[in-house]
Amino acid sequence: MHLWAAESFPNGLPCRRGYMTMSDDRTTGSVETQQGGRGMGSKKPLMAILLTAIISTLCLTARFSPAQTSMELIRWREFSCAKQTNQFGSRITAVDGVQRGGFIVFGDNEFARLWSSTVHTTSPEGKEFCQGFAMYDFEDGSSILAKLDIAGDPKTKQIGTIVFLSGTKRFKGITGRGTISAWIPAQWDMYAEVEASYSVTGP
Repeated sequence: MHLWAAESFPNGLPCRRGYMTMSDDRTTGSVETQQGGRGMGSKKPLMAILLTAIISTLCLTARFSPAQTSMELIRWREFSCAKQTNQFGSRITAVDGVQRGGFIVFGDNEFARLWSSTVHTTSPEGKEFCQGFAMYDFEDGSSILAKLDIAGDPKTKQIGTIVFLSGTKRFKGITGRGTISAWIPAQWDMYAEVEASYSVTGP
């Protein structure tokens, strides 16, 4: 679109001195639009390349990560007694820290040493809670680190969960969980039965 700017000569006759062009703005806008479209187009291949790289990395990680064996069932009985206790009182109830030592027995008469560190507390209603960690050391140098969470009536059977966190040698890469049933025949002495499923890192 062109606009003429009109002026007059000194004698009063009109003259056309020049004109302004509106099409330049449209042309500039169209050029910017084309450049913006080119920018968006250039971003699409870049996003595709990044997505391909991420997928390739995940595939390689899954390929070279150690495979786990199939789940196996394991059962044992354990006996432990307190080696050290510490009590912390409060207005609601007391909290006892207990360090235990003992042993476990498998069904095929295999033995392992047991070391545990747990915290015991009793609610005003009389229910006891026990949380902590246990380390099982076997004769061949293998070991298992597990987390314990038990609750129940301290005068009867207490039931909870055992979760395998890590292991060494034949239990390297162990994962799994199970049930632990515990009895406390005397103060801080514990007898427990464990049944759990686990898998380890494959060869």
